[in-house]
Amino acid sequence: MSGKILAFSSDSRPAPAGPRDDDDWMLLARSGRPGAFDELVRRHQASVLGVAWRYLGQRDAAKDVAQNTFVELYRRLPDYRPQGRFRAYLHRILLNQCRMAVRSRGIRRRLHERLGQGDDEATAAPAAALPDEEILARERQRQVERALLGLSEKLRAVVVLHFSGELSHAEIADALGIKVGTVKSRLSAALVRLREEMEAE
Repeated sequence: MSGKILAFSSDSRPAPAGPRDDDDWMLLARSGRPGAFDELVRRHQASVLGVAWRYLGQRDAAKDVAQNTFVELYRRLPDYRPQGRFRAYLHRILLNQCRMAVRSRGIRRRLHERLGQGDDEATAAPAAALPDEEILARERQRQVERALLGLSEKLRAVVVLHFSGELSHAEIADALGIKVGTVKSRLSAALVRLREEMEAE
């Protein structure tokens, strides 16, 4: 399911606006309130896409994973328990979808090949047509992506959830099923590894 994330409601009317949290929208969506699930997609689509892209390194694959994540979230509506932990719940589903994509699509191997050839999506435009600052920014971005790819799955998951998903340490711990102290130690180790990789280049 590539491309734009689809609307999920059976009615085009928007759900009523108000100071509702994610748990409220999940409950409204479960009850069949038109537009309620679409509101959840609107709230979290950018974060989900960002995490998937950083984890996988491919925009098209990230769009597919984001789509599948919201489809799976919708499927789990009847079983959801409102405990104020929605973001961790959502990103747990997302990481599982990312892992399945890596296994089924050979994403890691293809990313290695593309980055090695300097054919990354972020550098698709001819370099001569870009300002020097943008060329340098894109090259640094490629360095970050190569360094991320070199991390173990455990370290990469913590990094992308923290920086792309903007999850707190507690939310990351909840999403990964580990302790907050473990999140902090993995994040610290990942940053050291990333710095070493980038300095080595």
